[in-house]
Amino acid sequence: MKRRQPPQPFCEIAAPGVGGEFLRGFFTTGLLAAAQDRPGKPRLDRRALRLALQGGSALAAGSHAARAWRFGEPVRALTSVALGLVAVATFEQILQDPVAKENSDGQEEA
Repeated sequence: MKRRQPPQPFCEIAAPGVGGEFLRGFFTTGLLAAAQDRPGKPRLDRRALRLALQGGSALAAGSHAARAWRFGEPVRALTSVALGLVAVATFEQILQDPVAKENSDGQEEA
């Protein structure tokens, strides 16, 4: 009888390297952000999406920078960190939460 191979993790099959790191960070941070404020009732909103994208970008950039540093490529490591910061800041600007506005009677509106 032929033995079956154990299943491989999805990220290893679908997107090796930086893409796989992004997916790991995206899903992990997204799950944490969705369940953070209301346990048992996850919220899938703009905030959760923003944090998931930022988490994926940060993990991918950090992993790539650590790998480059380990192989003695400091310029490549610093470039990875800089690109990660740009990605995180871009997602922060694009997906900001709406700013609450004050009424004339001092109440805030969403």
